[in-house]
Amino acid sequence: MTSTELTTHSGPSTDRRRSVRLFAAALCALLAALYLALTVLVRDAELTGGYLVDSTWGGYLFLAVPYVVGAVLLVVADRRLLFVVGAVVQVLVLVAFLVFAVGVLLGPENEGVFVYEALDDLPMEAFAAVTTALEVVLLALLVRLALPHDAATSAPA
Repeated sequence: MTSTELTTHSGPSTDRRRSVRLFAAALCALLAALYLALTVLVRDAELTGGYLVDSTWGGYLFLAVPYVVGAVLLVVADRRLLFVVGAVVQVLVLVAFLVFAVGVLLGPENEGVFVYEALDDLPMEAFAAVTTALEVVLLALLVRLALPHDAATSAPA
């Protein structure tokens, strides 16, 4: 096979793959920005309300970090292991949302962030809906990128 045939054969697939990677990186950057904004808003709400003991803003900062790292890595690397690890992180983030934010498995005394008095003035439901939707789309993109090139580009038989 000549280099022209190889380029012609792999060009469109490679371009699509790069577009998916860059879109996933943009989603990571957007999620990082949203979590950083939440960090500032929640910290301000907790400090204003005197909720220093029950402070949760560090959790949002903790969530922003993997998205910043993911955005950079998705731009510079096309590695299957990166996509698999990213997908696993997404699943963990979604499970953590169910456990801590929604309050699943925490018991009736702890119902999650939606009943946390310090955050009553913040649109937490809207933030949760937007970030969760973006995280699900990101998970789908990472799974698509993690699939072998042939499986991701060929139609089912």
